[in-house]
Amino acid sequence: MTPTAPSATGSGSTPRTHTVERGDTLLGLAREYGVPMAAIQLENEMGDSTVVQVGQELGIPPRSGWEGASAFWIVHVVREGETLVGIAKAYGLKAANLKAVNGISDADLIGVGQELVLPLDGPAATLPPPPTDTPVPAPTPTPAPTVGASDASDPPDAPPPTAVPAAPPPADVAAWPRETVRLINQVRAQHGLEPLVYNETLARAAQAHANDCSQRGWCSHTGSDGSNIKTRILRVGYDPASWAECWAQRKTPQGAVDIWMDEVPPNDPHRRTLLTTWLSEIGVGVAEAGWGYYYFIADFGRP
Repeated sequence: MTPTAPSATGSGSTPRTHTVERGDTLLGLAREYGVPMAAIQLENEMGDSTVVQVGQELGIPPRSGWEGASAFWIVHVVREGETLVGIAKAYGLKAANLKAVNGISDADLIGVGQELVLPLDGPAATLPPPPTDTPVPAPTPTPAPTVGASDASDPPDAPPPTAVPAAPPPADVAAWPRETVRLINQVRAQHGLEPLVYNETLARAAQAHANDCSQRGWCSHTGSDGSNIKTRILRVGYDPASWAECWAQRKTPQGAVDIWMDEVPPNDPHRRTLLTTWLSEIGVGVAEAGWGYYYFIADFGRP
């Protein structure tokens, strides 16, 4: 039986208080206290933000009412044009489960700004992440099993004969692709790692995918033509030995990097990609997502 998400204070009892310390993450706290991330988000009126700040006091709701929920359950705030069925599909969920968890009887009766609890069982890897500049998963790199070396046993992808147009990012954020890489390399330096080299060919593939996400109004690692990361970088002329992709929907480059790094090992595919030692180059694309948010696509490669 699918548990139903309580309201923000639905437990009816006083929550415990946790003062955020260095190293704390929303997922880590959810695991520590045995409640889903969504429970903490709702209790503290965080919307769909997953970032916690050192010194912040968070109310931790009781476990009652959240029995059977995964720590990965998270809040999604409905955006203009979204439907319950579309949200369920984007997150790889069944619409019926999404309705049941949120106590929704009519899938047509959701509105902009409504908070939905997404009953995820693991990190969101192919979804349009919640619109906040503080990653959820939502946003995200290609999982490690699909990132590897090309060899004779690796079936070749069949890229279309012509590349997808990669119009540059909007003028007001034209510097953001390189700024995103600067921030990533800054994080890498903090971990004693060499910087990634900016590659314009990878950037063309990333920008094309960002534009595609912007045009269709949502994003994932799969393009509107069914392409995957390897197909997209091959079609612009980058022949990789290894490859990966991270994406996020955020307001700023810092917001994108924050969400990619805000993960707890071993469930940290984005963090591991940013701190990679098996990839050496990166290109970033940025495109408008509406409501002040942008799609950030980071394509990684090793020639």
